Amino acid sequence: MQHPNRYPSRGSRNAGRNNFIMEYFYIPELKPGTAVTDLSGAEARHMMKVLRYQPGDEVYATNGRGQEFRLIIRRVQPNKVTLEVCSVRAGEREPKHPLTLAPAVLKGDKLSQVVEAAAELGVKEIIPFRSARVVGRLSETKYRRLRQVAVSGMKTALRTVLPEVRPAREFSELVADFPHYERVVVAYEEERVRRLEEVLEPAVESVLVVIGPEGGFTPEEVAAMSAAGARLFTLGPRRFRAETAAIAAVTLCLARLGDLQ
Repeated sequence: MQHPNRYPSRGSRNAGRNNFIMEYFYIPELKPGTAVTDLSGAEARHMMKVLRYQPGDEVYATNGRGQEFRLIIRRVQPNKVTLEVCSVRAGEREPKHPLTLAPAVLKGDKLSQVVEAAAELGVKEIIPFRSARVVGRLSETKYRRLRQVAVSGMKTALRTVLPEVRPAREFSELVADFPHYERVVVAYEEERVRRLEEVLEPAVESVLVVIGPEGGFTPEEVAAMSAAGARLFTLGPRRFRAETAAIAAVTLCLARLGDLQ
């Protein structure tokens, strides 16, 4: 049995007729009630120059705010595509439980890997943070890159909600926000006993998953998180890189909540 959102061959241009979605576009200007919209910039160039869509072809897009649109290309110009909205519906592929990921700022491009995978898996929000052993830096250029990567992950997974990538904050600020979540769980390398099933109930409404930096958390930071209500859990007997730990923890949490079924 094939998945209902399976992809057709690249040669197909009748996505809606066969219940296929081949390519997915991000058009934040779209909203319910829009009849016609003009698309320019990178998405239009990708549509015209790379995918070579033509007038009459059908495409799907999301506004990143929960709606999915079926559109027909009506006109192609050198730097602009005119699209007619045929239908709009609420997204059906979003997790039922909002999950926020708080990864420590990592070196190099590792945080981009985390953001892209988290966006694909279904994370609602990503909050990078700086703690005592963080050595990476999140410049404005890298921050903009993370937001672009989140768009890419959303489109890959055919999601309709764009995960919000927040500016990096200090560890103390992150801990101060713990009461805003029904459950806060921390994948901690020194925890050997408690598994995720023991610290996260499937019925919780909102979850914050915290992942430390390459050098781990200090004992003082662990104590501060525990005092603020966080629950520590183990990812198993093997040691992971920080970026791997983040992806594994998100996957386990979403599965525990029933959002990867």
